[in-house]
Amino acid sequence: MPPRDANWIDGLRGVASFMVVCGHICTAFVPWLHAPAKDPQTAPRLFQLPFFRLAVGGRTAVALFFLITGYVNAIGPIGKSRAGNTDIAFQGIARSALARSGRLVLPTMIATFITWFFAQTNVYFMIRHVDATWIRQGWMRQEPTLWLAFKMLFKAEVETWTKGWNPYDGTQWTLHLFLEGSMIVYLTMLATILVRPRARYITYAVLYLYFWQQGEGLAIGALKGLNIVTGMFVAELHNQFKDTATSVLPAPIPPIMIIFGLFLAGYPQDAQSNARWSQTMSDIMHSIAPKDSDVRRYWDHLGASILLLGIFFSRPARRLLTSPTFNFLGRVSFPVYLMHNTLIKSVLAWLVYLPSWLNPRHNAKGEQMDLQRGGTLHIFVAVAIFYYVLYRCASWWVQYIDPWCAKVVSTATRWAMGESAPVANGGPILRRSSGAGEKKSVLPS
Repeated sequence: MPPRDANWIDGLRGVASFMVVCGHICTAFVPWLHAPAKDPQTAPRLFQLPFFRLAVGGRTAVALFFLITGYVNAIGPIGKSRAGNTDIAFQGIARSALARSGRLVLPTMIATFITWFFAQTNVYFMIRHVDATWIRQGWMRQEPTLWLAFKMLFKAEVETWTKGWNPYDGTQWTLHLFLEGSMIVYLTMLATILVRPRARYITYAVLYLYFWQQGEGLAIGALKGLNIVTGMFVAELHNQFKDTATSVLPAPIPPIMIIFGLFLAGYPQDAQSNARWSQTMSDIMHSIAPKDSDVRRYWDHLGASILLLGIFFSRPARRLLTSPTFNFLGRVSFPVYLMHNTLIKSVLAWLVYLPSWLNPRHNAKGEQMDLQRGGTLHIFVAVAIFYYVLYRCASWWVQYIDPWCAKVVSTATRWAMGESAPVANGGPILRRSSGAGEKKSVLPS
């Protein structure tokens, strides 16, 4: 395997973070794209069709994040287990489990502080009046006193991890699930580090069936559990095939898997009955998923999993994902995820709605009406500027904030484990070894 191929998982993570941002922008300004058609009698628009509708594929991107979490956290322990280095594997699991909370919580706390500060300095005042419902729902008031402001900050910092909700940034609801998913990986690795690979495969199968039937809960089944287990399974495949993975299957099979996975991942979020293809998918999944489960999450999981497997077995796909552009997207994926909602509610909202704010409309009673967005060209230009600002800020985050967070987490971990000397140099906050033959990858979750 060429050296650059080893970093393909970072490129995939970068694509997933970009999809999340794109999905939220589309949810804000063109929410009708979540349906496969306006109604059963109306022909769909271009971006309501399969494949094209991945422009609003934020749900699939979240599934990819969980798959990647399972993959990168399991690949090292599995490699050491197969090599017989069980003592080193146990030490690695212990260290990772101890440091994991800091790697997620500390950057998230900083991001929450930033969006809280924006709210308290009234940066979000405009979004209370915009016509984009998704953006308007993210408005938080400026607290009347400093005491109440800090009280709300403390509440947001704590409830992100206890209740899974941050009132200042609703997109952080997945982060406590990423932490729980990591702990599932560590616990599974701890229980199976001494067993043969075949026994671990059986363990994955049992866990998969368990989480499949837990589908009634959003977080327990199809969103978190199935993707985490599948990620561990792919990590096992990596350690089994190593450099030969991209030559295991006949050449046409991986691209077929990728295309099929992309199709499944396009299962619409709303109004599935408006198109025959999505209604058929709905009927199929309702017949095999647990009663009253969210079948959308099952299709998200299956689509993302088949896509991941297709890329895993495909040399051209890996090469594409290791290009400089995708490597950059991967490096900044976590800060992009943390900051995009804050910048949508500030930078993007100001760009889109400032002309309307300068000349607001009022109804017959003299009450201000919702601010109106600009024309299509205006929005495209605003979105382009927003993306530039977002990724520029993410680059600064990786350059300045990540090393500081890494130092804090490393120092705390060394203190907790009674170590007097550093075990590694500083670097991006979510950097960890991914096993033999792999470069280090930057985790977003």
